[in-house]
Amino acid sequence: MFKSFSGRFFTIYVVATLIMFLLLFSVISQVISSHFIGAKQQAMYEQSQIIASEYISMSTDDTLGPRTFSTLVNVLASQIDSRIIIVNEYARVLYDSSHDDSLVGSTLEVEMVTSALEGENIRTIGHFDNHYKDLQLLASLPIEYQGNIIGAVIMHAPHPRLDNELNYVYQLTIGAMLALILITSITIYLYSRNIARSIEAISDSAKSIANGDFSSRVIIHGNDEISRLSKSMNYMATELEKLEDMRKDFIANISHDFRSPLTSIKGFIQAMLDGTIPCDSQEKYLNIVLDETDRLTKLTNDILLLTKMENNTIRLEMQDFDLHDMIRKILLQFEQKILDKHIDFTLLIDRHELFVHADLNQIQRVITNLVDNAIKFCSPHDTIIVETTVIRHKVEVSVKDSGPGISEEDIKYIWDRFHKADRSRGKDKKGIGLGLSIVREIIKSHEEEINVYSQEGKGTTFVFTLPLV
Repeated sequence: MFKSFSGRFFTIYVVATLIMFLLLFSVISQVISSHFIGAKQQAMYEQSQIIASEYISMSTDDTLGPRTFSTLVNVLASQIDSRIIIVNEYARVLYDSSHDDSLVGSTLEVEMVTSALEGENIRTIGHFDNHYKDLQLLASLPIEYQGNIIGAVIMHAPHPRLDNELNYVYQLTIGAMLALILITSITIYLYSRNIARSIEAISDSAKSIANGDFSSRVIIHGNDEISRLSKSMNYMATELEKLEDMRKDFIANISHDFRSPLTSIKGFIQAMLDGTIPCDSQEKYLNIVLDETDRLTKLTNDILLLTKMENNTIRLEMQDFDLHDMIRKILLQFEQKILDKHIDFTLLIDRHELFVHADLNQIQRVITNLVDNAIKFCSPHDTIIVETTVIRHKVEVSVKDSGPGISEEDIKYIWDRFHKADRSRGKDKKGIGLGLSIVREIIKSHEEEINVYSQEGKGTTFVFTLPLV
């Protein structure tokens, strides 16, 4: 039980509740006891005042006889459950409400009697004399007449008798708290079991995901921390499932893209070795082999570059350079492809030079990839527009084509590596969909933004920003 979450949670709650209950009960008991004792002492003091007043009346005008006064003393003593003793100025007992061990006629040599005859009002807890070993509630009041002390009223009540008055309150308090502990304990136990089951479900899902089952999901309703954790787990599983699909696509794509050139290389070399290709034709096929090895090299370099960029292990070589001059040089590289496809190509710039601060080689790769993608997807007589626009301290570079466009479903994944709908694969089916991923990582490493706007049948526009010098 103590090894489970619900067991520990329930145990800690019960122990903490019991400790708090004991502390609270002690405080409440002390407060209630103090209240009753204080009320008792106050009642004893008030009755002492009444008795002192009646004693003075009896002694001065004879309106109240000794027998009647003795009866009054006995009645008041019974009402407040106390023993009442009246002494004269010489500490001699005149009246005593107790008949079993009456002290009438004796002289009380007790400290509180002496203090009362000296004019002190006393309300305390202590021992009255050697006859009472238990604690007593004590009260004394001097009887004064015309400035002289003619006697004193002494009261004492056994302290333990108050327990009877407190028992009812204690029973109510204990009963209410035990009922509260029982109800809350059941509630906490059920709640902790529910949390434990949720945690077990999340744990089982995590184990399944760790074992490769990315379809595992946790269904927990609500809007608390546990339900939000389950939603995060489900989101993580979904993303891992996408990543796993991308990994599978990558293996399939990379295998195909490596196998095709390797097959060509192997086939041509094998044909040369067995004499199928004559010596005078070998140069032609060796050039094909060289092109295929260049293709493999570029593919490998792109994968390594993207991995390094995602791991932030590439340091940018920032410098000032003429962006327009770079764009013109890049377009010259694609001149033949543009002419072959009869593409209407336009370069919109409003000045001869435009200097930016960035990594020249990386930005060259960005523009090259975007222009190459546009050419691949354009049909004959389509248009491509490369434009630069200065906005405050930045320049916007856009590459727009009138190609087939990208669907709303596919546009969400164009930046993902190896995604099958990635438009960088083009109509010629070359490449493995790394171009746009590399473009995004380069712009991201410059702390700039790149966006895509596309509509099926109306073309696509890529826009990114660079800082001006």
